[in-house]
Amino acid sequence: MQATNTAQVNDNSLGWCRRLASQINTNEYLVIALLILSGALGVLAFDPFEIWPAYLITAVAFPLAILNTQTAKKALYRGLCLGLGFFGAGISWVYVSIANFGQVNLAIAIAITFGFVAVMALYWGLAGWVSWHILKKYKHLPLSLITSLSLLAFEALRSTLFTGFPWLLPGYAIQGTWLFELLPIGGIWLTSFVILFSAHWLACALWEKRFSNITLGLTLFALWGTSAWLNATSPQYVEEKETLKVSLIQGNLSQDEKWLADQAGPTLAYYQQATINHLDADLVIWPETAITYLLSQVEPHLKSFSDELAQSNTTLITGVPVWNKEKQTFYNSVWATGNGFGLYNKQRLVPFGEYIPFSEWVGAILDIFGMPMSEFSLGEPNQPVLQAGELGVAPFVCYEIVYPELVRKMVRDSDLLITISNDGWFGDSIGPWQHLQIAEFRAKETGRPVLRATNTGVTAIIDYNGNVKGALPQFVRATLEGEIHTTSGVTPYVRYGNLPLYGLILILIVLGMGTVYLDRKLLVQQTIRDLQ
Repeated sequence: MQATNTAQVNDNSLGWCRRLASQINTNEYLVIALLILSGALGVLAFDPFEIWPAYLITAVAFPLAILNTQTAKKALYRGLCLGLGFFGAGISWVYVSIANFGQVNLAIAIAITFGFVAVMALYWGLAGWVSWHILKKYKHLPLSLITSLSLLAFEALRSTLFTGFPWLLPGYAIQGTWLFELLPIGGIWLTSFVILFSAHWLACALWEKRFSNITLGLTLFALWGTSAWLNATSPQYVEEKETLKVSLIQGNLSQDEKWLADQAGPTLAYYQQATINHLDADLVIWPETAITYLLSQVEPHLKSFSDELAQSNTTLITGVPVWNKEKQTFYNSVWATGNGFGLYNKQRLVPFGEYIPFSEWVGAILDIFGMPMSEFSLGEPNQPVLQAGELGVAPFVCYEIVYPELVRKMVRDSDLLITISNDGWFGDSIGPWQHLQIAEFRAKETGRPVLRATNTGVTAIIDYNGNVKGALPQFVRATLEGEIHTTSGVTPYVRYGNLPLYGLILILIVLGMGTVYLDRKLLVQQTIRDLQ
């Protein structure tokens, strides 16, 4: 099958891209190689590279791979191959964590990494399979709308199922473009759809001449034009409040040493001394599990230190493990003391890192491999934000910052966001830079500054427009000092969530369905001319 009405369409209505694809399609090995390469190139659009047009190669390849297939099975594995290239290059840092700290041999580390990449890629394969079936049954529907919505839907599933993994979403590829200004309006899912739809429209316009391509193209032109106008006018959705002086301490402890019993005391002493050297700051932040003692063990010994902080009007926020004696559970937590207060327990845990999903079955397998795993518990939803003086601080631990809905829910009661992490697990890979980029997007979406304190980097201060105002190099022991403006008010995205995206999709569906009639009419007219 060609996913469109190829048998009924004159060659004059076919795009040059389709004719070229037909020639390439004769060599399936070449097709697979090109798909894997196209997927891998898309990673260059994300941090630390930020070559945004690279993602267009990946996004354009998806509909072309699907439209030029005769079977649903082939559509599935072509989407899978594209995903293998993209995720294989984009989340290669998973191997660094497993190989260096998982205490397993090389073969097992490679197998686990490939398995994880394959699961991520499978979502793209299934998106191809679904697209093929829809286009087979409804041949006159706009091609670009079907393929982009299918891929977006499976990206949403990838971000949700089994706690989800919303990493390297399409919308993160738009940094440095006008589309960045759509984030306060519709968030990462709006920009994800716009970049996918833009690329798929381009591919389908080159594939086949249809009236719907013109109509939907005009809509895209309006979207990009609106983004350009927003970029030029820089509308402000939030108001600046007070200026805070902040200090973010990067301890740079290696993973091999961090949890050693004889390192706990010296590590705590270092963080305390570094904080005392910055008592002129309103807010000092230590990274995730900077304190490796349990909070119940260390809190009594820090009373005089906390009192000194309070006298200086300095709030300390740090990561610390917590043991709940009543529930007999461990939490990965954030604690505020000094001129602030509050305790937050992490709600989104890292699968196989902080807890073992389906532990009654999977745990036994991991024991065979000899992989050490933690077993933290989930924090309760709807926890109150921390307090730093009179300010509300929404805390996020490690990759919680990658969940836009979680961040959105906690923004209303906060004046700023903090994210503490220990990206030392990922070594000198691209993972920490991708993590930083995600934090920049959360700042732009919510109109709140983000303070990012990490163990080994990248520690950064991000303003409420998503700009990095200061950052420390990786793998150095240092303190990042700076000032931020806290904000009040909410962006349209915080207020309405994904409603702007749903509205845009509805408009495009209505326009697309309206052009189906015109496409059919033009096809009939063309057929009559051909017969004359």
